[in-house]
Amino acid sequence: MRVGDNSVWRKLRPEDPRRVRKFRERTEGLQWDGANAKSSLSELFAAVDDLAESEVRYYYRRRGTRALISTAARFLAWLLGSVGLLLPLLAGTAAPVFREWGQYGYVFLAAAACLLGANALFGGTSGHVRFVHVQLELEKLIAESRIAWCRHLASHGEDEYVDAGFDLVLAYAQGLHAATLAETGRWGEDALNALAEYRQSIKSRASGAR
Repeated sequence: MRVGDNSVWRKLRPEDPRRVRKFRERTEGLQWDGANAKSSLSELFAAVDDLAESEVRYYYRRRGTRALISTAARFLAWLLGSVGLLLPLLAGTAAPVFREWGQYGYVFLAAAACLLGANALFGGTSGHVRFVHVQLELEKLIAESRIAWCRHLASHGEDEYVDAGFDLVLAYAQGLHAATLAETGRWGEDALNALAEYRQSIKSRASGAR
């Protein structure tokens, strides 16, 4: 890939399959003869490094959305639940204005439960925790890989430079994809568990209403 295309390549979402094609285009023209091996190896490392950075930016954006969903759902659930608990108590007081409102306590409690269910079902809180975890994990991987690369540049002789460099780049790529695959697995597990719990709660409520 040409240098002028880097900005376009970086703007693609990490889950966009075109990133694989762009990565291939960036690396397929590399030359591995003795005169070009070092510069080509550095370009290969930079291409993997850009993939890792784009993943960090992706999860940083996603964690913000999930944090907003989680905070809004939990705050509204607390507010509605508190109102639902207070209304029957207020209805039992001497103030006549609250007597008719006591019957709506269950409505507010049900609304609070629905919000908590939506938060779990759509991965608000759990998604935020997952995305923070994988972002920090990727940042750790990037820092360690860049330090290892600098050490490699400073310490290896001419003969072993290319082989050791390939090992570093390969380990970097494997660590990157292992982290994202692990997060995807956690996401799938959380989503399936939340869906199963939601279905079970619906069945329980339907059985109790009969």
